[in-house]
Amino acid sequence: MINDRIIGFDRKPANQFQYNPLNHRTHPMKQREAVEASLRSIGWISGVIENKTTGNLIDGHERIWQALQQGEETPVPYFLVELSEEEEKLALAVFDKITGMAEVDPEILEELLKQVNTDEAALMAIIEELAEENKVSHKSVSDGEYQPETVTCPQCGCRFIQ
Repeated sequence: MINDRIIGFDRKPANQFQYNPLNHRTHPMKQREAVEASLRSIGWISGVIENKTTGNLIDGHERIWQALQQGEETPVPYFLVELSEEEEKLALAVFDKITGMAEVDPEILEELLKQVNTDEAALMAIIEELAEENKVSHKSVSDGEYQPETVTCPQCGCRFIQ
C-alpha cells in the first residue's frame, strides 16, 4: 500500500518559506531563466513542497526565489507533507533524480513539439535542446513550418517581422 504523506495544500507569502540547508541542487542561469519564463507564460501549475515536521522546503527552492523577485508577499502554492527528519533527507536526495529517470517516446515528443508555441526564448531553447537530444523535428523558422507575420512600412516600404 502506498502511504500518502500529503497533509494539505495552501498558499502563503514567498517570504514565509524556509530553504533547506541540505538542498544540494544549484540553479544555473539557464535554468533560472527557464523557470522565470515558465512562470511568466504558463504560471504556477504545481506547488512547492514543505515538510511540516521541520518547516524546510523539499522541492521548489528556485520557484520561491522567483516569487521573491516579484515581492516578499507574492503568494506561492504549496503542498504540506509530514515526514520525519530522516525521510526528509531521503526525499531531498532522490526526488529530482527519480523524476529525471523518465524516458522519452520520440514519436509522441515530435507530435507534441509540433503543437507547442512560445515567444519565450528560454523555453524555446529548451524545446530545441529536447528535439536535438531526441533526434526529432519541431516547429521553427529553420524548418519552414513557422512563418512570422510581416508588415510593410507605408512610408519607406521596408518589411518588418511583427
